[in-house]
Amino acid sequence: MPLIRRRPDVLPLRVPRLDGGTLPTRREVGRSSFASSALYRMGYGEAFTPEAHDIADPLVEQALPRLRTGAAPEDLPYLRRVFSSTAQIGAGIGLVERRVVSGDGPGTDRHVAGALLDAADELPVMPADQHAVAVYLLQCGYYLARTDIDQLPVLLAELGAEA
Repeated sequence: MPLIRRRPDVLPLRVPRLDGGTLPTRREVGRSSFASSALYRMGYGEAFTPEAHDIADPLVEQALPRLRTGAAPEDLPYLRRVFSSTAQIGAGIGLVERRVVSGDGPGTDRHVAGALLDAADELPVMPADQHAVAVYLLQCGYYLARTDIDQLPVLLAELGAEA
């Protein structure tokens, strides 16, 4: 029996949940690495392309009204921009994974999972309920980029079951 346990290279690709239970943990992923940091930066660059907008825009449009943010009405325009950018970054990371990570199976590359955690760590400081929404939309953008925008009804149904 080996003394050092190697983390799996591929983690399950799960339908995101608002409770955060589907976000990989640092224990599963390992500490931030050059690979995860590079994938996060590449995904961030991809986040503002038309392809990422094609994923994030309908996601935010349909999901945000169903999410409780606890925000004051005057804060909603700012939060919408933050949430949109977060969904775009998740989509960008998913688009990068489809292009540059070997294997197109139904899982998430461990380094890409690290990139998602890096992106979540970079979110602005906000109340816990708003942070949960931002992380959820990050995951949803990633999930839709990896699967297909046609999976949006599945995400919305899961969100409805959680509420």
